[in-house]
Formats: sequence, C-alpha cells, structure tokens
Amino acid sequence: MARPVTYRIVDCPDGRFAIVAVATSGTAHWRGGLLTLAEAEACVEDLRAMLALCGAELACYDNVPAIQTPSGPQPPGRVA
Repeated sequence: MARPVTYRIVDCPDGRFAIVAVATSGTAHWRGGLLTLAEAEACVEDLRAMLALCGAELACYDNVPAIQTPSGPQPPGRVA
C-alpha cells in the first residue's frame, strides 16, 4: 500500500499561494504562483485525483514549521 503524500497550502509574501507536497522519501515538490486560495484548493484536488490513479493518498499536513523560512523547501530557481 502506498504511503500518503502530504501537502500544505502556503501563503506567500507576495500575496499569492503555493502548494508544497512532500513525498514519503522527503522530496518536496512546489507549485507556486497561484493567485487565489480557491485556485490553490483546485490545484490540490487535481493533485489528489492524479495520486489516486497511482494508488496513493494526499493528506493535509498542517503541523509543520513555516515553510517560507530559509530552511524550508523553496521553489526551483529561488535562492534562500
């Protein structure tokens, strides 16, 4: 049985939103530039549907430190 992928919706400093999904291997995947919370939630539902096709679950993970800190995952091309 596949372990769940956890995600968090992040409120970015520029007023946009991002989705950070963390696989059980610890690899973080970032989807940024989402203009509204509704757009971010729709992105999460798309991700949930794709993972379901692979037999994996998507679970919300709110018990993490602030992700936009320098030690947290950053989007590709961004220097901390």
